[in-house]
Amino acid sequence: MNTVNETVMNSTKYGDNIMYRILHVGFSENPGGVENVVMNYYREIDRNSIQFDFLDMYGVGIAYEKDIEGLGGRVYKTENYKKHPIKVYNQIKKILIDNNYTFIHIHMQSAANLLPVLAGIKCKTRVIAHAHSSSTPNGLSRKLLHSINVRILRKLRIEKFACGKKAGIWFWGDSFSEENIIPNTIDLCKYSYKKIERERKRKEIGYKDEYVIGFVGRFGEEKNTLFLIDVLEKMLSIDGGTRLLTVGGNDLYSLFEIKIQERKIEKAHYSAGIQMDASAWYQAMDAFLLPSFFEGFPMVGLEAQAAGLPCFFSDRISREIDLTGNVVFLPIDGEDSDLMWAKEILKHRNNHRCSINNSQIEKYDTKVAVKRLEKIYTSLQ
Repeated sequence: MNTVNETVMNSTKYGDNIMYRILHVGFSENPGGVENVVMNYYREIDRNSIQFDFLDMYGVGIAYEKDIEGLGGRVYKTENYKKHPIKVYNQIKKILIDNNYTFIHIHMQSAANLLPVLAGIKCKTRVIAHAHSSSTPNGLSRKLLHSINVRILRKLRIEKFACGKKAGIWFWGDSFSEENIIPNTIDLCKYSYKKIERERKRKEIGYKDEYVIGFVGRFGEEKNTLFLIDVLEKMLSIDGGTRLLTVGGNDLYSLFEIKIQERKIEKAHYSAGIQMDASAWYQAMDAFLLPSFFEGFPMVGLEAQAAGLPCFFSDRISREIDLTGNVVFLPIDGEDSDLMWAKEILKHRNNHRCSINNSQIEKYDTKVAVKRLEKIYTSLQ
């Protein structure tokens, strides 16, 4: 790993054919949606001419560091930007100047933090601002900063992209062009239904004929994960063979566990914890739930559909995520919304797993989409 102070000394050059060097900003230590999207592209992109490096703005490490280094990338660590914003601003400028980056590609959940954008503009590095959400995460200060900063961002001469149409319009306004969508992508073959893998995984966690509903993701407030407990409890009152499989952690997970125990339904819940690769866990599920308060274009929704799972999403998630017709959107407001979810999900109790025609979601296959990303980088030069 490269710290900022080591940047000049540790300046090993990439291969002679490298034409585009991109510094990616926006990774955390959690292997979440953004991290997985970027890594999917990174593994498939032509690294003989395009190379990715990454910035850790928290100073605590980021997800996939070993993978990044194995692919020839560097991880630069700054101070925690929340504690030392001016210092981090100067550190980013130093990294950009010392390493002559073609682009700084910034992955944004909101416009609350403009340090990387301003540093890129100051250094005359081409800035790509890439929106990954359709609403501001909770927190008054963050919402206020976003509402102020997004107006500034829209006026700047930077490249404005998003993961989907809803995220693009929310972040960049009604004039956002769908040509500027960089889609979330996956390896379709990796997630496709595999009976043997399903049997192996269910045996591993002790499930046989149980009806397994699943969730994959970070337990952040925007994911509305406590609602899963309400739905599970209602489903158990109707069908005692229901089980909940969750993959992920952090944030509200401790509270989630406490609530499960308070309801005395811990035997109906299996936690796989945080997984660097969740693909096999989808195989063990019979249905996938995502009751989020908001999403841009949820990566897990794409993965679940690729696995052939019937999906039940909050009606606050953009309909553009329904790629297969195997998605039901349900309200999360109202006194009986949890019971509505329970009944609707159980209607699919005896449905066979859906077989996905790859043509339905082919453009979300990384091997296909990466060619377009390469063209974006080369055309912006």
